Amino acid sequence: MKLEFEVDQAKIIEIVEHLIAEGIYKKYGQEEREAKYGVRSGVDKAIKEYIYKNKDAIIERVVDRATTEIVKKGLPKLLESLGK
Repeated sequence: MKLEFEVDQAKIIEIVEHLIAEGIYKKYGQEEREAKYGVRSGVDKAIKEYIYKNKDAIIERVVDRATTEIVKKGLPKLLESLGK
């Protein structure tokens, strides 16, 4: 008795990839979540430190941008309302 099977190579690759990914997820799932939390926490602290360190420059840039927007958008509306 002789049996022959024809198996699609792409399907085998897909199954192996799925099994490898599943094994990695089970083994490192908690560690990965902790790593993501650590990275997020580190980024938050770095941003906070950067803002406090450069707050004068940031405030200056925000005021400059706000002034520009007021002149571009607010002044024409003010002149239009005064003209009525």
